[in-house]
Amino acid sequence: MTEQYYDVIIIGGGPAGLFAGIVCARNDLKTLILEKKVYPIDKVCGEGIMPSGIEYLRELGITPFIKKYPYHHFKGIRYISRKGKTAEANFKKGSGWGIQRIALSSALLECASSFPNLEIQSGVLAKYNIGENPEVIINNKTLSPKLLIGADGLHSRIRKLANLEAPSPGLKRFGVRQHFKLEPWSLFVEIYWSSGLEAYVTPVSSSSLNVSFLWDTKLYKPSPSRKKLFASLLEEFPELQDRLKKADVLDESKATGPLYQKTKDVVNEKILLIGDAAGFFDPITGEGISLAAKQALLLEKNVVPVLQKNTSNLENALSEYSKKSLNIYRSYQTMTHLVLLLRLWPKLTDLVIQVLHYFPGLFQKLLSVNMR
Repeated sequence: MTEQYYDVIIIGGGPAGLFAGIVCARNDLKTLILEKKVYPIDKVCGEGIMPSGIEYLRELGITPFIKKYPYHHFKGIRYISRKGKTAEANFKKGSGWGIQRIALSSALLECASSFPNLEIQSGVLAKYNIGENPEVIINNKTLSPKLLIGADGLHSRIRKLANLEAPSPGLKRFGVRQHFKLEPWSLFVEIYWSSGLEAYVTPVSSSSLNVSFLWDTKLYKPSPSRKKLFASLLEEFPELQDRLKKADVLDESKATGPLYQKTKDVVNEKILLIGDAAGFFDPITGEGISLAAKQALLLEKNVVPVLQKNTSNLENALSEYSKKSLNIYRSYQTMTHLVLLLRLWPKLTDLVIQVLHYFPGLFQKLLSVNMR
């Protein structure tokens, strides 16, 4: 027996899923979020939100909740070459925020829980019948929503079941992250460049830092030992290693990858993908949260009104969401691809950083283009 309890069911309760839940719930759609993990939910990432992302979070009504938790402003980006050359630029407008993912998860959960027509179930596993009318089976009940949203991350199961996953690309990039108790020495997110490997330092509170590494498996071979992975990567950056040698380690390092995930489309029948589930290229430009938040606002503008009124127009609404979402992703991918070229040629990287050092206005312009 099929019973319909919800207008929208969202699989995945990370930032993208909670963004989607918020825009549905604040428009009076009865919404259910199913998350297999228990809150707060952690994730391996750089934990920096760019100024454009902060603006989208304001539109979603989330920033007052984030301000209840430790976070830290950063005013721009600083590049540091292998030879110690530096280039930095302030954002033209606004500042970015560094915030630990578990703090962001708690803030988003608090915001989402303020909507009475949004139900969030965590620590649960569901089964799915993916077809013309997708069904979700949970607690021996079959739920048939008007729309099923896949927000279940980088290696999305919904994406696979809906036949939206494209063949795996050749680029294999991985990441690892660890937190340190240390007062930030800079109001910039710092990016240290090496051959096929980068280090990222993001202030996430007044007394702690996120240190992350990204590497390309074709260009760099880190230590095969998980326990020694972070330490072996840190050794590639002596200046950074020296800064961190007296800092207390706040947690175990965590790794993730491969990062590049392609999709054929972001919609199929009554299924919609959002966030990393909708495709992900690389975190090097720090746009992950911004992309997910902007997709949620597209969902609100193009799909939610149809769910409120007449679902016979849902196909057209999903098509419009697909077109605009893919345009956003394409723009992000183009800029990210250009930045990724720096990992291939260290000498070119040194030259580019030297040019940006002498022309900070150009660097600032590139940051603005990146944030569109």
